[in-house]
Amino acid sequence: MKPEELFALALGLRAPWFIERVEFSNEDGHQALHLHVDYHRGTDLVGRDGLKYKAYDHRRRTWRHLNFFQHECYLHADVPRIQQEDGSTQQIEVPWAIEGSSFTLLFDAFALTLCQNGMSLSAAGRFLGVDGRVVGRIITRYVEQALENQPLDQVTVMGVDETSSRKGHNYLTILTDMEQKKVVGVGQGKDEIAFVEALSQTTKRGVCSKKVETVVMDLSPAYKSSVRNNLSSAEIVFDRFHLEQMVSKAVDEVRRQEASKTNELKKTKYLWLRNASSLRPQQLLEVNFLCHTYPRLGRAYRLKEWFKEIWNGSDPAEATLLMTEWIRLASKSKIEPINRVARSFRAHWNGIVKYFNTRLTSGFVERVNLKIQEIKRLAKGYRNMQNFITMIYFHLGKLQLPTHLKR
Repeated sequence: MKPEELFALALGLRAPWFIERVEFSNEDGHQALHLHVDYHRGTDLVGRDGLKYKAYDHRRRTWRHLNFFQHECYLHADVPRIQQEDGSTQQIEVPWAIEGSSFTLLFDAFALTLCQNGMSLSAAGRFLGVDGRVVGRIITRYVEQALENQPLDQVTVMGVDETSSRKGHNYLTILTDMEQKKVVGVGQGKDEIAFVEALSQTTKRGVCSKKVETVVMDLSPAYKSSVRNNLSSAEIVFDRFHLEQMVSKAVDEVRRQEASKTNELKKTKYLWLRNASSLRPQQLLEVNFLCHTYPRLGRAYRLKEWFKEIWNGSDPAEATLLMTEWIRLASKSKIEPINRVARSFRAHWNGIVKYFNTRLTSGFVERVNLKIQEIKRLAKGYRNMQNFITMIYFHLGKLQLPTHLKR
């Protein structure tokens, strides 16, 4: 088999395209392989309108391909243009690259694979021998195309949360499809404007606001107002773990108040925050002793432990009654941090008890948040916020790669 035929086979070239010649250059120590592609002249060329045309003229183009062993590899071709009936000219699509790209499909696919498997843009760029920003542009092109083709008309349960985008008070609002486990919208900020921005991205891709039945979230007033104003048919479910965290913080506040009067409570913070079931026997004895010694802290701790048990009940009606009783006792505890939590829970009652029927939590949203921070750390931060958003979709949007990458 001739070298030209071998390379044509490796590239998957089909008629009318063929490798016309293969050259190896060595200029100033820079070695590279050059594949010159041509087509059988006189062949009918199919335009985007599906009609057949003869070549009108040609444009010389060059594409970077995957390395051949340690040598850079380039494809060169005179790409034909056709003249349509209305007089407009159009460049024929080539089978080894997408329109406007300076890289072959296989080069693009390899760049995407490297980043999908954990490489940063700069590391992938060094591996491929190009600038990391070039890899970023390749990813952006495919993410934008995949987002346009991603149907979201079946989304009925959404999660919303904020995550930090960089140091300081810079945040992103993240909307997730809780059933398909993917990010579907990103807005800059953590207010209603950011929520609307993220939601608008989903509606462009088919989300119907009237079909969204449930939104899982924390007790953020901005998000609560946003859902009511923009997803009027959706019911709010407040995440149980955020509620448990509120109670734990209240207990820790009581501990700090008591610790200001004695040294006996120093270095006991995590004894009060951990579940009693996870404490060692010696730790349980210590907690019980301190509960008796400091009754106010003991009452707060017992309310915290009971609060966590309520969520595990299997009967919604019974769990609702227990939650009602918990709020009543917390309100009568005469412990201000606990009283404050009880008032907040009473104000958010409907969204809290909705959990007992839906059993929905924002656990997936929190995992998304952790992954986003990992993406940020991998790149050592993003100065361009749109690039950061693109990488969030790339890693967490469950996007389908364009089919031409799978040729």
